[in-house]
Amino acid sequence: MATLTPTTPTVSTIVTAANLARGSVSRTTFDWRTKFGGWLMIRIGRQGTTALTNGVVVLVRPTHNNDATIQPGPVFESLSHTAAASSTTISGSDSNSGQAAVNVASITGFAAGDYFCIVDASFTPSRLEWCRVSKTSGSVVTADSNLKNSHTTGQADKVINKSDCWTVWVPGSATYEIIFDYGDDAAGESVTIEALAETLDSYTSA
Repeated sequence: MATLTPTTPTVSTIVTAANLARGSVSRTTFDWRTKFGGWLMIRIGRQGTTALTNGVVVLVRPTHNNDATIQPGPVFESLSHTAAASSTTISGSDSNSGQAAVNVASITGFAAGDYFCIVDASFTPSRLEWCRVSKTSGSVVTADSNLKNSHTTGQADKVINKSDCWTVWVPGSATYEIIFDYGDDAAGESVTIEALAETLDSYTSA
């Protein structure tokens, strides 16, 4: 009996990490007509502590031949956190790549299970990464996986919770658009958005 082995490329970028201002909408199309499908990894990070009036709506929906004609029913629809967030900075000791310990000025407001982002103080975001809190103790937030980047005390990168991280299976043989809709909020700072994908391109038989 033949064995089918899936072929998947490295992770690709659908929406490059960027800042989305309150009152704005981001729309990006992607073409998966030649794919079997793929995992879409969607991220929203807070840039301040103010509660959002309504939150950021995220939609992934099919379009007709990549021309933005909307088809009935989204593949995915969700709403970001709206509650006030907690913010701190890298402090005390450097937080180096390959370790799970994030050294911060304060752990107040951070709790196990929180998703948070680490981003440079000017929100470029050159050292952006997304993490989940495993535990907190003293002045350390311990993530449940190791850091990808190093964050020094001199850089004083921001650490902010109430992030949103979704992983969604999106079928292939279609074109799609992903919408980040922050259009109807009267309160809240800008947010950081990003979407990555790992597609199932083909199967090999052996």
